[in-house]
Amino acid sequence: MTDRRKALLLMMLSTASMSLMQLVVKLSNGVFPLWEQVFVRNFVTLIIGFVMAKQGGMPLFGHKENRIVLLLRSVLGFIGVAGYFYATSRIGLADASLLHRSSPFFVIIFSVIFLAKPLLLSELIGLVLAFTGAILVINPSFSNLNLGPSLIGLLSAAGAGGAYVAIAALRGKEKNGTILFFFSLVSCMLSAIFGFGTFVLPHGSEWLMLAGIGLFAAIGQLTLTQAYKMANPGEVSVINYLGIVFSAILGLVFFREVPGGRSIIGILCVFAAALLIYFLENSKPVYCRQKSN
Repeated sequence: MTDRRKALLLMMLSTASMSLMQLVVKLSNGVFPLWEQVFVRNFVTLIIGFVMAKQGGMPLFGHKENRIVLLLRSVLGFIGVAGYFYATSRIGLADASLLHRSSPFFVIIFSVIFLAKPLLLSELIGLVLAFTGAILVINPSFSNLNLGPSLIGLLSAAGAGGAYVAIAALRGKEKNGTILFFFSLVSCMLSAIFGFGTFVLPHGSEWLMLAGIGLFAAIGQLTLTQAYKMANPGEVSVINYLGIVFSAILGLVFFREVPGGRSIIGILCVFAAALLIYFLENSKPVYCRQKSN
């Protein structure tokens, strides 16, 4: 089996694992407070980041000149995770997954604003499609009880997108282990501060819920990292959108969530946007893709 096929399979495993993490977050809603769920999810990646940094001889807290960007990446990433968990607990799994997975389109926006990256026509069309899809899912209405959680789900995508841009700014300056450890440490600290006095001690099978959040997050993180190492990120990143399908299936099976017509059209719009950018990007000559990266 070629490295490319292995990378695609690993990315599928990562996406499925993250969808299972999302399922456990929703199942444990009402058992554990939001901040405890976020803390556990980041505590596991804190251990992974620590091991990666130590094995690679990396500074845990990065280089002094990069710490502001590291902190920005960490806070934005924390907003992404917390917003995703909040939306998951209050709206359908597929809708929350779609809103959160619109983060690559925020990457395009922030890259244009902060990294002076030129906006391509294909990216502009993709942004319009993705925005249309998000609006269809949110279905804005003052009488819609899902409006608030949906907007927070979209905010989680913006936070994740901003975090990815910060990571791009750190490319060549800090290693993955340092970035992961710093992010996880800040996220654990913020979760503990916001959730002070509200954490619940698990009993019996409740331990499995917390373990599930941490375990599936760890599997998703590790397989995603390995997939990106084995193949061109542009070739495997589109697989991430299968998470919307996985989440829709899990929502149907466990919560009898049937996406409405607007949500289905919204999902198709986001899929179309992702595929458009993917195929146009991969239709360029190799030297053009390398230059744009």
